[in-house]
Amino acid sequence: MAELIAEGTSAQDIGDRLRQEDAVIAQFPQGGPGLAVLSDGMGGHDDGDLASRILVSEMFGEVFLAAARPEGDPSAAQKTFLGALDSANRRLQQHIGAGWISDDTGGTLLTVTVTDGQLRWISVGDSPLYLCRGDKLHRLNEIHSMAMQLDLMVRNGAMDPAAARAHPHRHCLTSAVTGQKIGRIDCPEEAVPLLPGDVILLASDGLNVLDDGRIGALTRKARDKGCDAVARALLAEVRRENLPDQDNVSIVVIRMAEARPAPGRVPPVPQTIGPGIAALLRRLWPLGMSPAGKARP
Repeated sequence: MAELIAEGTSAQDIGDRLRQEDAVIAQFPQGGPGLAVLSDGMGGHDDGDLASRILVSEMFGEVFLAAARPEGDPSAAQKTFLGALDSANRRLQQHIGAGWISDDTGGTLLTVTVTDGQLRWISVGDSPLYLCRGDKLHRLNEIHSMAMQLDLMVRNGAMDPAAARAHPHRHCLTSAVTGQKIGRIDCPEEAVPLLPGDVILLASDGLNVLDDGRIGALTRKARDKGCDAVARALLAEVRRENLPDQDNVSIVVIRMAEARPAPGRVPPVPQTIGPGIAALLRRLWPLGMSPAGKARP
């Protein structure tokens, strides 16, 4: 199997809001493992912008530092993710308990790692994770909002599709990170093997003013031009909707490409690894590595 490298970028748009309540950190050093964390502060709640930043910084730090620890058992990936999520949740509770932020706050949390051509994630809330492969766009993570129940009612013939899309409670979360017990967590044990040309999208739910068909079409059209082009195309399409009260939009775009060895360099022999984020736990990323660039609108 060809060696893969991941290219990544992130971009944000404030929408029709007074402040940016999303937070995102993405780091994809060329040739090394990649890590991205995104949180959507709970809109309409006090200090949602602060909550998202606390959650992202704590989650990123915990997963990043896990790379320095010795390789563990096959369930190390889940343990790393779940431990980091618990740490982020406790950190948020500490800020709430100290009175530094309101107790009426929280956010979604979506974290992905790309190592040795494999994708792993953990998510809480409704921030979507997509995989664009070939001509198909796949939603990978669970939806922790009323949208899942409403769409189930549509499939069972109990609700009209238009009524489900316009339901006032569609975006109410059924699980979030609030410093309290987390209701639902999506953290699959198995990784998703990636292929050259795959594009991975992380987003806050502000992107979902576009349906999956349009997100897929825009991604396929721009992907050969690079991650920045995909991010710009998606944000431009959201702006064209010009919807009143448009939510913040944050996007991370990751594109997989086949590595091209430098002249005179012998290509590495592919290695077979067991389940888990083995590469992430084997090696600590070099200090001072710059994060993924920001796509400018």
